[in-house]
Amino acid sequence: MFKKFKRLSRKRQIFTVLISVIIVALVAALLYQTFKPEPRPEYQVQAASVGDIQATFDTKGTVESTSTEKFTAAAGVKVSSVNVAVGDRVKAGDVLATFDVSSIDGTLANYKSAFDKAKAAYDKASGTVSSAKSGIKAIDLQISQTESDISALKREIAATHNADIKNAENAKKYTEEQLEALREQLKNGGLTEEEIQDIINSLKNSSGDVDIEKALSDSVAAKQMKLAQAEAQLTSLKTQRAVYEAQTDETVSDIYKSVMEQKQKDYESYKAIYDSLKNGWVASADGIITTVNIESGKEFTPADTGSSGVDLSSIIGSMTSNSEVASTLTDILSSTAGSASSVGDGIVLENYGEFIASFTVGKYDLLGLKVGQSAVVSTLGSDYEAVVSYVGATASENNGLNISSIASSLTGSSSNSASAVAKVKILNPDEKIVIGFDVDIKVNTEKITNVLKIPVDAVATDDAVTYVYVYNPDKKTVEKRTVELGVFSDDDYEVKSGLSEGEMVVMNPKAALTDGTKIAVKG
Repeated sequence: MFKKFKRLSRKRQIFTVLISVIIVALVAALLYQTFKPEPRPEYQVQAASVGDIQATFDTKGTVESTSTEKFTAAAGVKVSSVNVAVGDRVKAGDVLATFDVSSIDGTLANYKSAFDKAKAAYDKASGTVSSAKSGIKAIDLQISQTESDISALKREIAATHNADIKNAENAKKYTEEQLEALREQLKNGGLTEEEIQDIINSLKNSSGDVDIEKALSDSVAAKQMKLAQAEAQLTSLKTQRAVYEAQTDETVSDIYKSVMEQKQKDYESYKAIYDSLKNGWVASADGIITTVNIESGKEFTPADTGSSGVDLSSIIGSMTSNSEVASTLTDILSSTAGSASSVGDGIVLENYGEFIASFTVGKYDLLGLKVGQSAVVSTLGSDYEAVVSYVGATASENNGLNISSIASSLTGSSSNSASAVAKVKILNPDEKIVIGFDVDIKVNTEKITNVLKIPVDAVATDDAVTYVYVYNPDKKTVEKRTVELGVFSDDDYEVKSGLSEGEMVVMNPKAALTDGTKIAVKG
């Protein structure tokens, strides 16, 4: 074959060699691709270390002024002038609007009348209660004395019945004329024939000189008559006490007191609004107008015409058994019936001064928020120091463990329906802090020190199980290991168990990574 190759021309020899080299190279490449080892996936690794973690709560909020001045108008008042519009910046002392209050003079008088009637009804009811309590004290003394008298009479009657009348043979004899005269006297005294005969028999059997008047007084019949009178008096006293007891029931008095207090509040509130309208609305501080609901030359009509206060109609309905109370309450209610008594915001002024950013927070996140915690408010490319100034209470509680709620709270975006309002005070605001604008808020919540931590990017989850891949530098392999985590920040997790300081964890592990896989370490 070599001789044949030598007979070829120079060009053909070169071509043949070139083709042979290419064939060998292709075969070698094919063999290499077939039998070459799989490349190891490359990952960055980082050692678990001891340090501090500053946990944060991230959310969005809305800028507000700490001082909002609301100017309230009464329905039906005539607006004389309006000197501002929404967005206007005003200074302290600027007149915002003026009014003609003559159209609501009658409404103010109705409020005063309702209060006066309610107060008079309460004073009368409370006076009756006080008088009845005093009457009970006095009548209790009379009842006690009468009961004592009755007990004494009963003992005397029993003693008389049990007395052993002796020496009848020495008894003084009375003539029939004397006894008949005595009988007539006793009849005139209201005694029955049987009672009279008892007295006559007693006299006939008595011994010695007997005083007829004393005998009458000491006789069983006379004592029984006194006993009956005393018992009748006791019944009368107890009846009167029951009347007093009924009058001490403070239910009616309490109703009148509640109505009086509400009517006083209604009157004083309306009077304050009336005076404010009469004097005209004046800004108490520098600020910006955010709401204007009045128009010059027109009567004011509130957007919300709902009324507040005690619902007298429901109270009247519950007092149908007491016609006097129902009638009085109806009279009080009629004093303001038909009055245009609803009120509403006419102008709202947000005062310049301290600014806050308010936000809502779920009940799980709420546990980590405390007044005084530092925060950062970000808007329009600038960051501002802030501090938590208010944390409200949760609105409601849900029973059971809601995994989705916990998961969302870990990201700082709790979707839990139970929420509360919290606020941060912006410490050094400038022109970029605008009332009504949305801002980003980062609150520094719990801070822990000297704890084992790993990067957030090293943590993975599978069926609610948290784990990491630990790199073995000797074997170049990874081990899938379950870990228990604690407090976290934007960058790190606290490791409570499952890792030791210095162990290397894989960053951003892919789903294809499995226990025992060999990897190559980047960098």
